[in-house]
Amino acid sequence: MDNDPSRKDSSPDKKSTPPVLQIRSLPEQAMKTASTHPAFSAAREVIRIMGEHGGTALIVGGAVRDLILNRKIRDLDLAADMNPAEISERFKTYPVGKSRDFKTLCIVHQGHHFETTSFRGLNNKTVWPATMQDQTRLVFSRDAMHRDFTINAMALDRDLNLIDPWEGLMDLKSGLIRGVQDPGARILEDELRMLRAVRLAAELGLNLEQETAAAIKKHAQMISKAAPERISRELIKAASLPGCGFAQSIRLMDDLGLLEHLLPEITALKNLPHDPRHHPEGDVFAHTLRAIEVNTEADPVLNMALLVHDAGKAETIRFKQGQATYPGHARAGEKLAASLGERLRLSREMILAVQTVTALHMHMHSLHLMRTSKILELMENPFWGLLVNAARCDQAARGRKNLLELEKNLARARDRVREWVDEKNGCIKPVITGRQVLEHTGIKPGPLVGTIIRKTTVWARDNHIRDESMILKHALHLARMLSRDNGQDSALSGTDHGHNQP
Repeated sequence: MDNDPSRKDSSPDKKSTPPVLQIRSLPEQAMKTASTHPAFSAAREVIRIMGEHGGTALIVGGAVRDLILNRKIRDLDLAADMNPAEISERFKTYPVGKSRDFKTLCIVHQGHHFETTSFRGLNNKTVWPATMQDQTRLVFSRDAMHRDFTINAMALDRDLNLIDPWEGLMDLKSGLIRGVQDPGARILEDELRMLRAVRLAAELGLNLEQETAAAIKKHAQMISKAAPERISRELIKAASLPGCGFAQSIRLMDDLGLLEHLLPEITALKNLPHDPRHHPEGDVFAHTLRAIEVNTEADPVLNMALLVHDAGKAETIRFKQGQATYPGHARAGEKLAASLGERLRLSREMILAVQTVTALHMHMHSLHLMRTSKILELMENPFWGLLVNAARCDQAARGRKNLLELEKNLARARDRVREWVDEKNGCIKPVITGRQVLEHTGIKPGPLVGTIIRKTTVWARDNHIRDESMILKHALHLARMLSRDNGQDSALSGTDHGHNQP
């Protein structure tokens, strides 16, 4: 896309005040969508009601941008000059409390929820009521000075006129993400904007404007000042893109100097060598990005697992006959995944999922050679599906030949355990239940029951024994043997329930 050279550099005078207020018409497709979209209709009704009571409001933020880009509209936000107390008198509301400076309420109208903030002034404080003439437009020009990017600093009035004080529409057409007025100042207001710029660039397919990119590089170390929970939310949004988008986010973070402050464990993978015979895609960092890139799913858990799956290599590197090896990197990575996840305040389920993939991904190379019980144990893992998908991406990153070999090995492994899988629902059949152990061995409930189930299950699966009587005899034998070894003969009822020890 062509950029306007006259906009690349701004004089100090131009940076101190907004440009001439731009009132534009929406592109035809955007106008058509907004005119018929239920959420936009409800938002315009809210604006009308506020106007009847002496207030003004606008539709603002990402919804305006996404409308112009013909993207799915997720959330509509409003900015208003009415006191929150007045808003609550006119509408059903509930507090959001995002900020003490910009009091935020959520208005519920016609089944839609609109986060509504007060207009902001030059000092980045709440301003109500507006004291300027033509308050709807001129107050927003002041408000927009403190929004993050020009493409997010556009608004729509009730008649769907586009208010565009910082020429966000032009930047959208030029494919640019540009900080409003002074990118460095916007970053100092909120460090998280640096990470948001990266995520938006990957999500929307835009480029960072030169001055904005330079400001991010200059202030990159400040990203660590942002709250971990906010960093986590932005990172998960990036990870919720298809793999190519998430990989682009990671590359941009690295190029701008953010990655070393956000994810030093991943930066540490750069320049860790791979044998090019096995990894023609490059070093560990390059392999990690390639594994993410080949993932076509918009799955944040899979993307995060791929990001971390080889992270343990940084602390396990050894050299053997001049070649780098990484013994124990899966287990080292498992511990690292836990610490990284806790630092970023990831959910417990996501941390466990990432740990599981990191710890077990090497098992997938030789799955078809494992004992039947071990294959079934892996398949019974609640993250088995995730593990398979991660293995596919891991191998595809090395080349199509490796992916085809993995698929063959998966098929061989499934053939070996087919007798233990229910054809109707695909579930793995249990060998023996806790109730059966209690009824047929006479032991009391306790940890010994679980031990007998596990040992009996391994024995039956590895020896392809499905005869119930033989399985119950083996369980009784184990119960007697383990109880005797633990000095717990009294745990047995003294009866074999009609079964003899094998």
